[in-house]
Amino acid sequence: MSGRSSRKSRRNLDHVLEKHARAIERLARLEGHVGVVGLVLIGSVARGDAGEHSDIDCYFIAAEPLAVSRAAVYAETREIGRELGIQVGGPVVDRDFLRDVAERGPEPARYAFMNAKVIFSHDPELPDLVARIPVYQDSERAEKIASFASQLPIHLSYLELGEYSRNAWLLAETATELVLFGGRLLLAYNRILFPGRKQFIRVLAAAPDKPVGIVELAQGLMSRPSIARARRFYDAVMTFQEWPVPPEGHMGRFQRDREQNWRKGPAALADS
Repeated sequence: MSGRSSRKSRRNLDHVLEKHARAIERLARLEGHVGVVGLVLIGSVARGDAGEHSDIDCYFIAAEPLAVSRAAVYAETREIGRELGIQVGGPVVDRDFLRDVAERGPEPARYAFMNAKVIFSHDPELPDLVARIPVYQDSERAEKIASFASQLPIHLSYLELGEYSRNAWLLAETATELVLFGGRLLLAYNRILFPGRKQFIRVLAAAPDKPVGIVELAQGLMSRPSIARARRFYDAVMTFQEWPVPPEGHMGRFQRDREQNWRKGPAALADS
């Protein structure tokens, strides 16, 4: 590893715990070996909110995917993790993967690169490409807001059915869907990327513009789903702003997004 790359990684990672810093220094030794031409640190360690037992998440960049010995990379990461007592690793990708995420990646894929750190790179364009990824796509915002808002009244009606019919699965599932799409609606309003399951509630709690007490309402609904709690959450979200109604109406948009989406692409895995 070049001295220049090592100094750069240390300047960018002054906030990390010593255990994580040692792991990153070990990973950086892969520079120039087994076909790895870049290393991008992501996740909680890169963002600066990692704990003692947080994983080390990263992307290994290959000039060409087949040029990298994945077995050698994974063997090295397993050894580092075993020595330090944490999970270490990530996928091997090429620059086309990063370009695809920057151009058309879904929000969780973009959020994964929030505060990402390029530990080393043989490609001078890599830092700029990585910086383009965790950007909220304003061109998608209006359609997403209309779609997220349309999910809420439909799921509320299903939740009511779940309680009346004593269908425990339907009750629990629709409570989670209400929180998911109500929260996503508020994140879109704030132009904040949806981070995926693990960080969702934390990111929603940090959103600056949201109904008072919405996180507590969400937690209460998920822990003890009921019509009364669902209506309180629903009303808090739906009265927060005058949300748009799509031309086809809420049910029409719900059907397009959830029941007929397979017509324009593969069905979601859960529905396949």
